[in-house]
Amino acid sequence: MRIFNYYFILTLMISFLISSEITNRAEAKIKKNFPNLISLDWSMYKIEKESQKSIQNTVKQKFFREEVNMWLIIDSDSSKYFAILDNVKGKSLPITFLTIYNQNGNLHTASVVKYREAYGGEVGNTSWLNQFTAFNDSSNYKVGDEINAISGATISVHSISKGIRKLSILVHEIIKDYND
Repeated sequence: MRIFNYYFILTLMISFLISSEITNRAEAKIKKNFPNLISLDWSMYKIEKESQKSIQNTVKQKFFREEVNMWLIIDSDSSKYFAILDNVKGKSLPITFLTIYNQNGNLHTASVVKYREAYGGEVGNTSWLNQFTAFNDSSNYKVGDEINAISGATISVHSISKGIRKLSILVHEIIKDYND
């Protein structure tokens, strides 16, 4: 029993350190995008069950958890932005990515925070991710139409595209909750 407790505590500590590292990376990416920001407030946003189910059915991709890391960003010109950190499943491991939306729900920028697979890391390239800039919940996320495919990264391309679409729908709920 003592050995089990030891491993349980060790596993808990390691997962805390890893999640802390990921959120630190996400915050660094936010600060790089907004070098003159006034404030940056982090919170865990719990996705309501009905909303989660509706978004998952629309996008055909599940949320990794029932909550996401979210930051409210206030830039030097007092503009508000909302950053959301989420995971999607790659071929076998999660891909952690960050999306930043303006107060109208249009994508400002997207970036991959942690890519864990051996192949397909090209989805983290800024040039590929830039095609999502200004996308919103009604944009065309179909790979091959508006989204460029990447040879050797088919699963990652589809996962990230669906993940960004998923968060582009969710951000409207976040903005509404913030404004209420």
